Amino acid sequence: MASILTSGVERHTGFGHSPSSSPWSAFAVSSRPSRTGNSGPAAQQLPGSCPAQRAIALARAGREPAAAVHQAELALADPGCARGPDCVLDALTCLVLAGELATADRVAARLGHHDDPAGELRDRGALIRARTAWWRGDLDTAWELYARLGDRADPALRPVIVAETVELLVSRGQPAAAYAVLVAYGEVPMPPELRSARGLVAMVAGDFRVALAEHLTAGRQFTADGVVNPAISRWRRRAACCARACGDAELAAELARKDHEDALAWGEPKVVGEALAAVAVLAGDGHEIELLGEAAELLEVAEAAIEAGETRYELGCRLLRIGHEAFARVQFTKAAAGFRGVGNRHRAARAEEALRGLDPRPGPALTPIELKVAFLALANYRNQDIAAKQFLAVRTVEFHLSQVYRKLGVRGRDELRFHLLEPEPAPAE
Repeated sequence: MASILTSGVERHTGFGHSPSSSPWSAFAVSSRPSRTGNSGPAAQQLPGSCPAQRAIALARAGREPAAAVHQAELALADPGCARGPDCVLDALTCLVLAGELATADRVAARLGHHDDPAGELRDRGALIRARTAWWRGDLDTAWELYARLGDRADPALRPVIVAETVELLVSRGQPAAAYAVLVAYGEVPMPPELRSARGLVAMVAGDFRVALAEHLTAGRQFTADGVVNPAISRWRRRAACCARACGDAELAAELARKDHEDALAWGEPKVVGEALAAVAVLAGDGHEIELLGEAAELLEVAEAAIEAGETRYELGCRLLRIGHEAFARVQFTKAAAGFRGVGNRHRAARAEEALRGLDPRPGPALTPIELKVAFLALANYRNQDIAAKQFLAVRTVEFHLSQVYRKLGVRGRDELRFHLLEPEPAPAE
């Protein structure tokens, strides 16, 4: 499975795609110092704190997303907060972390047009627009914005911009350029965002023990700063991949499950989908296929085109390895379409190459819902369970399964499994 990482990452971690596919794996929230000890769910009761500070405190803690969004909206409506560059960045960052991309984009586009002689609001607006473009898979626009910021930005933002630029370059398939950016920045100071980025570059180079140490150190720094939310930092998920590469499957599974637990507490579909995909690969316990399918659906709901496509590609590869060629074709097709939709040609080409490697004969003409029901039936779900998962009546599930059986010429689940898994006989010599 080709990817922007070395084959060693794929072989040792089990991932067929880059662990950097999500934006801001070291998402820094603002240039203001963190207030260790004041980042928990009770942050909205902090005496004297403004709505933006309350919003980012809740986001850091990874709890009460609705309350965090409400505080962010209050901050943007407050004349005092709305004129403060750090307040604006914190409020908009909170909205992005919660998946409120349209609102964050709209506000960010208006920043810096008036009363901003130093360009502080303008730069923070550009940073938010870069993040939302990256989230949606528009890596070219994100790169243009980060490149401009690197030349002119407020020095207080430099560690944030350097860390996120490194992440983006790796996602664009340019690890050498990412390394060069880190070298140019230097060794000190080394906030957790940059340490996590340095760990990513070590992963790309295949130096998993160094990468594991970097990610765990970044995790300790983030935790000391009160940052629990995995939407802000993916250090734990990456450390899990490195632990797997180093042969410590138990640590890998523990880290992946904890990351998923924290993602569920925040509840935003993108971070939950990413964490669930990691659990599928690192701690799937025989449910890898089902979990990857659920993760892909969550990522599509979140408009995270690249992450959804990478997860579908990984799912297709796993389906192909166990003989489910018809279902693998569906996943590769969806991955290629998603990548093309955001102009990501090299990822689209990889998915299309996987499709070309499949049997050229057309598969059964099943509808999308029939494919989904058949997929769950192959995963040994009962009709009642399929109905609950798909929000259908049991009789509707029975109807769709009967259509699948009729189209494929089989008489039940056993023959369905045989039909889709049995290899074609080799041609006679």
